[in-house]
Amino acid sequence: MAMSIKQQGWPRWPIADEETLEQLRLVLESGRWAISGPYTGEPTREQQFAEQFAAYNGVRWCVTLDHGTSALIAALEALDIGAGDEVIVPGLTWVAPALAVISVNAVPVFADVERDTLCMDVHAVEQVMTKRTRAILAVHMYGNMTDMDAMQALAEKHGLYLIEDAAHSHGASWNGRMAGSLGHIGVFSMQQGKVLTCGEGGAAITDEDELKDRLEASAWNARTRIAPSEQLLFPMSLDEGMPRFGTNRCLSEFQAAVLLDQLPRLDRQNRMREAHAGWLDHQCSQIQGVQVMRKDPRIKQRTYYGYVLQLDPQECPISAHDLIAHLQQDLQMGDFLLHSAYKPLYRNPLFRPHPRRHAIGAAYMEALQRQSGPLANCEYAYANSIVFHHSILLADQAQLSRLVEALAFRITGK
Repeated sequence: MAMSIKQQGWPRWPIADEETLEQLRLVLESGRWAISGPYTGEPTREQQFAEQFAAYNGVRWCVTLDHGTSALIAALEALDIGAGDEVIVPGLTWVAPALAVISVNAVPVFADVERDTLCMDVHAVEQVMTKRTRAILAVHMYGNMTDMDAMQALAEKHGLYLIEDAAHSHGASWNGRMAGSLGHIGVFSMQQGKVLTCGEGGAAITDEDELKDRLEASAWNARTRIAPSEQLLFPMSLDEGMPRFGTNRCLSEFQAAVLLDQLPRLDRQNRMREAHAGWLDHQCSQIQGVQVMRKDPRIKQRTYYGYVLQLDPQECPISAHDLIAHLQQDLQMGDFLLHSAYKPLYRNPLFRPHPRRHAIGAAYMEALQRQSGPLANCEYAYANSIVFHHSILLADQAQLSRLVEALAFRITGK
């Protein structure tokens, strides 16, 4: 039986309008396109966004960067994590957390995830800890947050740093505290697919003055921001002299302008996503073989980078990967709107031997290869999860009803 449902006009992402264009025009005509550009008599847009994003998340400091991966690397550098150190990361996530750890010559150690949240399991973290463990990198996944009470307690017990990767969770909160504010450093990505985006970009937030200074050094070529009272003495907003290593990972003024335009929209969009996800949970849980993700009541505000459903392989007559292909055709959704969960990190080509790494030594290469899996829940999630991009949660209920109808038809034939 052929499937006849066709869906046009899923909400586009990112969302821009005339106000967005006006903000970009103002930067274009200002004569200052970068934080390293000439002083124009007013704070940079980068500084304005950093201050607003810190306030939004209830922390003292925000340091902007060019990418989320850069923010992760800067966080590790700020904590002096490097050769000989191990950092525990979830086995199921995007490659950036593990890539960042490798970039500072440390070793990523993979811990399994919870099957019903896809976030790292604290018990799995404890099982893979060694005397070389220096930090836990907790990643909030799709529409869930890691159990931060348990992670904070574990990190404190063993004297470890706790880094939060909140790239999927701009605007989420855990028991009233914003995602990214619960560890020593929280990091964000503003890549095109994220709920807060400027195309490419990143940020790191913290309450600690010293970590803020170190993050700035890492992000801005060992420079620091000049106080407003001294600005007229300098041609730009950065001053040299930080006694630390750093590279150029600056956010441009164009990117900052887009973020300033997008940030006031975030909460309204997140409320809509959360309401529509709740409706989908109710509808999809009525379909035999479909499971929705567990909701932890400690997540007081929930945001969705992806809306996740899992198929029970014992009850569902179709695999998740086949279902994805059918729904992409039925609903005219490409890979951007509908895809599988991340492939487990230990399967990623990132961990194949590379000539660049050989110079570090055989012991380092061997340590990398030891993190080879498999991890049972990571494998289950990859095989049985389907992920809808968060923009579909901005669709109206009629569109979402067609999605449910198509899902039910492909699974039950009805």
